[in-house]
Formats: sequence, structure tokens, C-alpha cells
Amino acid sequence: MTTSEQDVDRFVKAGELVPLLCSVAELTGDRTLLADEFRPKLNLEMIAIPEFGGLSAEVANEAFERVRNALKRHFGTGRDHRQTDLSAEEIVGFLTNGADDYAELMKHELGDTDHLPWNKDEVAVDRDFVVGIVGAGQSGLAMARALRRLGIDFVMFEAADKVGGTWRWNAYPGCRLDTSTLAYSYSFFQRRDWRHYFAVRETLEDYFKDFAEQEQLLESIRFNSKVVRASWNENDSQWELVVKDAITGEKSTVLVRALISAVGFLNQPKIPAFNGLEKYRGEKIHSAEWHSGVEYRGKRVSIIGTGASAYQIAPAIVDEVESLTIFQRSAPWMLPAPLYHAEVGQDREWLMENIPAYHRWLRLWEVWHSTIGKYALTKADPHWSSNESVSEPNQRFRDALVESVRGQYVGHEDLLDAVIPRYPVGVKRMLRDNGAWARTLQRPQTALVTQAIDSFDEDGIRTVGGERHPADLTVFATGFHGTNFLGTIDVRGRGGLSLREYWGDESRAHKGVTIPGFPNLFCLAGPNTGLVAIGSQTFMAECGIHYITECLHHLLVTGASAIEPTQDAYDRYVKWIEEGNRGMAWAAVPEVSWYRNESGTNTVVWPYPLLTYYELTRSVDEDEMVVSYPATHEPSV
Repeated sequence: MTTSEQDVDRFVKAGELVPLLCSVAELTGDRTLLADEFRPKLNLEMIAIPEFGGLSAEVANEAFERVRNALKRHFGTGRDHRQTDLSAEEIVGFLTNGADDYAELMKHELGDTDHLPWNKDEVAVDRDFVVGIVGAGQSGLAMARALRRLGIDFVMFEAADKVGGTWRWNAYPGCRLDTSTLAYSYSFFQRRDWRHYFAVRETLEDYFKDFAEQEQLLESIRFNSKVVRASWNENDSQWELVVKDAITGEKSTVLVRALISAVGFLNQPKIPAFNGLEKYRGEKIHSAEWHSGVEYRGKRVSIIGTGASAYQIAPAIVDEVESLTIFQRSAPWMLPAPLYHAEVGQDREWLMENIPAYHRWLRLWEVWHSTIGKYALTKADPHWSSNESVSEPNQRFRDALVESVRGQYVGHEDLLDAVIPRYPVGVKRMLRDNGAWARTLQRPQTALVTQAIDSFDEDGIRTVGGERHPADLTVFATGFHGTNFLGTIDVRGRGGLSLREYWGDESRAHKGVTIPGFPNLFCLAGPNTGLVAIGSQTFMAECGIHYITECLHHLLVTGASAIEPTQDAYDRYVKWIEEGNRGMAWAAVPEVSWYRNESGTNTVVWPYPLLTYYELTRSVDEDEMVVSYPATHEPSV
């Protein structure tokens, strides 16, 4: 391949400086690219990711010039020899500007620590041990891969007819990520051919299908199989699963030694009990139940809700409907994201293809600044007194977002009172903003309704003020029963104890994974593992998977039959989580959100830095666990 100097200049200009410095340094061994003056300078209270990683324009220009020269030498001499041997640790230290406490976490996210620490045949070759996994979405597939690599037999149950989880079920127009594509992808299955900065649903569905095929997982998945009941058999130390065939309705029984829930927590659509809904003659559908037969073109469409799904649906259909009426209970806060709908350009594609590790270092850069994220900006100051914000940094964050919103409504200032939230930033989920929402609300066929809904009649919706809004199609973008973890399965633990009764309205889990009284039951995307201002759910899933494999290793090595947390450890953990949440915007303000249960307790969100969860899930603390053994067994350790 011939690459001219002009080509290199153009390609480099399309890249991000910090990942370029890291990847080209790794490619060429040129340590001068990692000079101290080029180290990125992020801060804990950054409202936006600073251009050039926080370097001045003058220093950034010098850094870009060094990258260009290094690449011209490299391509001009036909891949010249590396100047030095640079370790991943050295480059990670540069990218994080010496944040040594994050070194292990970042190496994991780079994909350099994906090794096999043990194998079942080495620790328990003769033991019959089958694991059941419920759900073939993001976390379930990753869990299956971990078990396959560790030599542990498993069977996976998926209610749908193919893999993908939420990206299989949510087929509504405009469905896409609101986390950057690279940061959302697995650390151990990175790819460089992503089409969008924020991937669309179809691409993600293909990503998980490709992953399942590559890891040879499909043969272990029972599709169209819904686990409806799971009961712990005390005598045999097994979970007895009742599995319903989604097509025939027939039920079967399966026995497994351990049960892993990978069903997620946004899988039970929620439709409020509106008065008169049964009278409505138009078509109605929840966003998560969208299908190809839904006809909206040329129709009068109503969307109830202004959360993440409504925010994606409305701009996707607005130009094809006769009218669009959006019913808003409260406005969402939106983070500026100019590239939200953008496709990756050819110049960036060249970087991905010709600098072997550019995509890895770009992903790590996105992971790093999302690890810092907006945590400090959403932390509550107990001495701060304001209805608009929870701290001085939070107020600055709010002011910056309000300024951004105002700039999108020039000439439509009458909408500002409705689109600027009254609650502090961080109380609810923040959306990505590239101006599409503002443009949708300003279209002549769109109406934003802020009056509460009173009732439905045959032809549409009536508000409490008496206004009628005819609708041929009503879309319920009203979210999910997000605090009803494992709500689709009747789970019975020791002595037939019902998990629903044990939890009541307060779903919790030790380290977000295990529950006392429910041996060998493990949750992925469990209670209080959701993220608001930092990181990606992929990170939390990978941490949970590591912890589950540590628990399974303990069972196999010791010959134990069951493991679960002590009640005391569980209670202390719940108290610690609650203390952390009270210090954050999403729990410090009494505002309704899907993070809270009926009593207002936040059972969804993780309140501490990502590093804390990473360290928490590295190993099993035996003092916090109850380990049971068969009656005839003597512990080997």
C-alpha cells in the first residue's frame, strides 16, 4: 500500500489526539510521542471532554506534527523497525496521566488481561456441575463465554428466537445507543468497523450475533424458552427450573447446579393505568413491543413520555406523520453530542484499518473519560441550598446545559419554559443531544403537551385542562418496571422462600450479585449496578461476571455445594449503598424517576466510582459468605 504524505496529513487530522499518540507510539516504538507535555489533562469537574485532551492548541499542534512525522517514517520505509519496546503499562500511564490506582482496571479494559486463571478440569475434573443462564443478551452471552473458556458446562435459556437481548426486543424507529459504541462494546471483543459513533440497533444485534457465533455459543442456547419458575432443591443442592416453550406453551423441567440471571432490569414494559384506555379505538403500542406492522406514516401519532425511547422515536418519524403530539410529564436533561447520529468517515476508517491498535486506544480513551464522567458534577453538597441544583459544580453544569438548550430555540422561545427541566441535573437519566429533539419540537406538525393526561376516549387523549388530542396511533414510551428485578421469574430459595416476598419493594443484592437464602443464585445487571453519570453498563457486567466466576471457583475448589452471602454482610452492604446514594443527585432530591421503588428508595443506581466496583468484584471474601457442603463431604480447603 502506498500512502502519500498528504494522505497522512488528512488521516491524522481526522483522529483524536490522545489515542493517536498512544497507538502510533505502540506501532513505531517512538517514546517521544508520550512526552510529559503531551499527557492529557482531564479534571473531575469537566462539563465537556476538552479538545485535544485538555492540551493547549500550541502543544496539540506539536503533538499532531510528531504523530504525522512518525507515520510518514513508518509508511515511507515500509514499516520500519520499532525504536523501543513500549509496554502497555507505560502507555496506559500516559493516557491516564499517572493514575496508578486505575492501572489494573485500564489494562482490563484494553483487553490485555483476558487470560484463563483456571480451568474446571484442573480443580474439579470429576464433578458434575451444570450452570443455567437466563437471557442471551449482552451480559448473558459474555457470561456464557466465560464459562465456556473455564470448561464449565452450561445451558442458556432465551425467550426470543435469537440473541441480542434489549437490541432484539426494542425495534422501534431510531433505536440506538446513548453510550459511545466503542465504550459499550466488550473489552474482549473489540472491533474496528463500527459504522456509527453511537451504534444503531441493527448493528448491535449483528455484533452480538457475530460474537455468539465466534464463541460457538449458539449450540448451548435454548431459544423460545422462557424460565417461569426456579426452585432451590435443598436435598440435591440444585435449582429446578420450569421452562415454558414460547411457541407451543409446553413446560419442561431442567436441573442446574447454579443459576445466573442475565434478564436485565428494563424488560417489563410499563403502561400507566389511564382512565378510559379500554375505550380507545386507535392502535396502541409500548415502545418495547414495536413491530414491523406498526403503521405511523400519514397518521396522527401521540407519544406519551419524553425519556430515552421517545427521544429517539420522535425525530425518526416526525417528517412522515400527519401530526405528532408529545405528552411530557417532565423535561429531560440532555448532554451535547454533535456526533449522535453521525457515521464514521472514511478518514477515521483508514486510521482504524492501518494503525492496528488505534481502535483499542480510542476505546480506552472513551472508557477513561467516562470513568471520570460527571460524577463530581452530580455529587450532592449537604450544605447547598437550591431547588435547581445539589452543589456549586452541579449548578455550573446546569447553567452550561441551559445555555446549550437556549441556543437551539432561537425564534421559539415560547418552548423554553417547557424544555428546561426544573429538577437538578443528574436526578434522572440524561440523554444525548445533537439538536434533533429541538428540531422535532419546532416542526409545524408537532405539539408538546405538558398538561397531565386525564383520560382516553374512542378517538384520542383528553388532558386535565379539557383539551382533546385525536390520535390514530398512541405510543407508550413510558418505560419499564425498572425496580422489579427478576420479576419475570417465580424464584424460590431455601425452604420455598419467595424472592418477591423476601425483597418486597426493595430489590437488593450483595455486590449486586448474590442474595442470602438463595444459594448459587447470581444476578447480572442486578440491583444497584446501574450507572447514571459515569461509565458503561458493559463494564459493570464484566465486573459481575468476574465475581461470579470467583464464586464458582470457590465452589469447585472446596467441593462445596452452595454459596450465598451472610445476612449480616448483605445488610451492611445495603446500608453502605444507601449511604452512597443519599450523597448523589439521583437520590438526594425527592423527584419521581424509574430508579426509585414505590417508597422512593433508589434500588437501581451504583453510587460510587467505577474503581470501587471493580475492586469489590475481584475476589470472594469468605467472611461474608455462607458456604454449604454435602453431608458426606469433607472440605478440601
